[in-house]
Amino acid sequence: MWPFLSIYIQEKLEIPLRYSTLLISLRAVSGIFASFFFAGTFADRFGRRFLILSSLCGGFIYYLGLKQAAFLWQFAMLMIFWGILDIFYPVGINAMIADIVPEKDRLEAYSILRIVYNTGYGIGPILGGIMAAKSYDTIFTAAALGYAVSFIFMFFFTSETLAAENRERTEGQKKLLGIEVVLKDRIYILSVLLNGMIYITSAGVFNLLSLYAGQNYGIPENQISIVFTVNALMCVTLQLPVIKVIKGKRPMALMAAAGFLYAVSVCSIAFIDKVWWYCICMAVMTTGELIMSPTMSEIAANLAPSDARGRYMSVLSLARPFGQGIGPAFLGYINDMLSPRMMWVCGAIFAAISCAAFSLMDRSKGNSDKLRQS
Repeated sequence: MWPFLSIYIQEKLEIPLRYSTLLISLRAVSGIFASFFFAGTFADRFGRRFLILSSLCGGFIYYLGLKQAAFLWQFAMLMIFWGILDIFYPVGINAMIADIVPEKDRLEAYSILRIVYNTGYGIGPILGGIMAAKSYDTIFTAAALGYAVSFIFMFFFTSETLAAENRERTEGQKKLLGIEVVLKDRIYILSVLLNGMIYITSAGVFNLLSLYAGQNYGIPENQISIVFTVNALMCVTLQLPVIKVIKGKRPMALMAAAGFLYAVSVCSIAFIDKVWWYCICMAVMTTGELIMSPTMSEIAANLAPSDARGRYMSVLSLARPFGQGIGPAFLGYINDMLSPRMMWVCGAIFAAISCAAFSLMDRSKGNSDKLRQS
């Protein structure tokens, strides 16, 4: 559903793009609120499994709600609800992996997790594009059933990984509520902020490319969905080979390279209005994603103390909703006020800034030493 959500909202409510994208941003803002104030703390106090099951149950409710929503306030409430519950899943899963996987194997572990995610992402947009041409209700029903099946599987086949001593230690930290313990790690916080700027750039592609191609060039959903499938298939087939290439490289240099690839690819969308060109741009952007995502997860897992992994992962999970909160709203405004092509050029600027900042951080010996020591 996610590549077509902005189209559905705009058509359902008959509102301009700059307003429909604000609803998507509202979902992101509520996710930021949850990550900042309680998602990580819940993971460190109540367990990883609690967050995972809560998120899957929330997904089931959210998609059934989208099927019934007809008014602006209903969509707004659903976006706030899902923004909170959606963020629980990555926080819980990432912390669970950090609990059970040795440090030397975490880069590969997070890469395998991404492969599994993107197997679904590869199938989803294809099916979604076919369903969207007939009825969006079919997509909502299929998504709700997917969450229900996932909930049943995780309920019966997973167990809690949070060690009892870490839970007790977290409960005893009365003065370090939420993410305060993480905010002391300045290198990590800056890295997450810069990661969020890259997500501002990518959020425009994943949320607005379908609408951009359809409104301006008449490209239907079932064709533009191929572009998103390129992203998923590359993540499935190339993630582990990329890991073998980047393993042992300087993390900040890798993040700078990822930012560069994002900036170049997204800016290039403005130049040619063909599906094959969008696929090339997506392939370049996905190469940056293959570098960025496991690198940031490994940085978070390695820097986090054992009793604060949930909170470190919670802060890391802020990056995506931060980008999704700003990106669609900002780029939708650029689309309406300047021109559709300009929103890609403006969007690329954020990734370019991130690239430059990570390059400067990579040159700092103190930053490199800290990451090596972790």
